[in-house]
Amino acid sequence: MRTGFFALLLVALGLGYAQTPAEVVNVGDNEASATENIEVTVPPRVALHITETQWDLDLNSPPLGSYETGEGCFLVPKDFGDYNDDGTVDSKDVFDAYQNGDLQPIDTYPAIYDFDNDGRIGGNEKGTLVCINKKIVQKFCNNWVSTAGQEDGNSTGCEFDLKVNIQSPYPLGDASYGRLFFHDRPEPLPQGDLTFTPFLEVTPGNGDDGSPIEWLKIRGGRFAGWLDDYITEGFWFDGTETAGTYVFTITFRIDPI
Repeated sequence: MRTGFFALLLVALGLGYAQTPAEVVNVGDNEASATENIEVTVPPRVALHITETQWDLDLNSPPLGSYETGEGCFLVPKDFGDYNDDGTVDSKDVFDAYQNGDLQPIDTYPAIYDFDNDGRIGGNEKGTLVCINKKIVQKFCNNWVSTAGQEDGNSTGCEFDLKVNIQSPYPLGDASYGRLFFHDRPEPLPQGDLTFTPFLEVTPGNGDDGSPIEWLKIRGGRFAGWLDDYITEGFWFDGTETAGTYVFTITFRIDPI
């Protein structure tokens, strides 16, 4: 209390006294001001969060498909309208049919079931089994630097990639695990110069060696905040697959570019 009174007395007399570095006293006849400096350090960061890290699919007891949850197994019937001339089906057509709610939930492998209980198996009661799993991957990337002044006129940004590594009981050229596909629905879609392939298919020996598969690249921007990517994973089996247990390591990756 005495120290405070003494300081005020010195100011009133026009005399100065030593201040601590955190304090500033400014006295004038008609105006007084005090200045504060704020320093903020924002480090470059890339980050991912995933809502599910394990999917166990056992075709001894396939999970019954549900359009309420969007997961489980469904029948792609023999009379499916999008079969190719060689009898194959494109994974994207299968995914679109699933998205449209056109596939019948089923829990048997191979995919066959007498849905109408008439004692006969029609073309719409047997076919390919497709099994679906869903998760959310949240991405963050502020590691963006404009290079618009450079000769190329471009700027750096962020890239969202997928890597698939497989452990197979056979040499990869001697076995088949069916087909594996992924679909990415980011919300909101980043704005800027985008390269985006929402649907990706992985077939045995093609894309399952751990090489990065580019999903979403943005130049001149960033993945601002935590952005949600709604991921759909699917396997489908038509009888070309080889019996065995296959282990897939799926790595979602975000990189500055």
